[in-house]
Amino acid sequence: MKGRHESLQQMIREIVEQHPGYGYRRIQIALAEGHKVQVNHKLLKKLLSLWGLQLQRRIRRPARSVARRLLDYLGRRANLLFRLQSSRCLQVVVSDLTEILYRGGKAYLAVHLDEFGKMILGWRLSASASVSLVLDSFHRAIRKIRSVAGEPRGLVVHQDRGSVYTSDAYVRTVSSRGCLLSYSRRGEPGDNAVNEAFFSRLKVEWADVFYEARTFGELQRLVGRAIAYYNEERYHSSLGYRTPLAFMNDFLTSHQQRVQAVS
Repeated sequence: MKGRHESLQQMIREIVEQHPGYGYRRIQIALAEGHKVQVNHKLLKKLLSLWGLQLQRRIRRPARSVARRLLDYLGRRANLLFRLQSSRCLQVVVSDLTEILYRGGKAYLAVHLDEFGKMILGWRLSASASVSLVLDSFHRAIRKIRSVAGEPRGLVVHQDRGSVYTSDAYVRTVSSRGCLLSYSRRGEPGDNAVNEAFFSRLKVEWADVFYEARTFGELQRLVGRAIAYYNEERYHSSLGYRTPLAFMNDFLTSHQQRVQAVS
């Protein structure tokens, strides 16, 4: 075949050198118009593959953030919870986001909760899983912490390695508060078991209620009600059958502090 199509190969090679972005359809047109040569498109595709002249399309991948590159280097060491056993409230805050379905479509819920006391300190609902979503949730949590304990210096903030959590904006914002960033290992949801348990419980108990919402505003009110119930009314066996709000206030009372419900 090579000898039979030697002149054709030379023509195509010249076209490719002059127009490196041409695929087989444009090469077919260039052959017809520039060289008066008609080639069936199926045969042309086979010849291009045989001669290694087919268009090598580059798949553009989003650039990795500085945090993502650092996490890839650190591996397991990026998870501070391996070396820290939380023993008090407002020592470790964990965060994650999940998708919620409703009649109007779908939304994303981000939360920041206290790992030791299980209380939701900050949350936000949005139509997209954006960086601003997790930042709004974080800011809410920080305002709550500051109201009872002052600036959160040394607070460990743990999350997975999703792009919103490794974005420069999120890393810069959390670090600027004097917090320590901690990340789960890649593909290990068990590294953030507290959040996983909360989302699992939320969906088991509230998924049908959420699905009845017809608008985003209605869904937001229902999510707020669910979080208030979780914080203020639902007894947790891991907390000695107290609510997260009661447990945290019992803990903080011994330190002359109290926390109000999250709105």
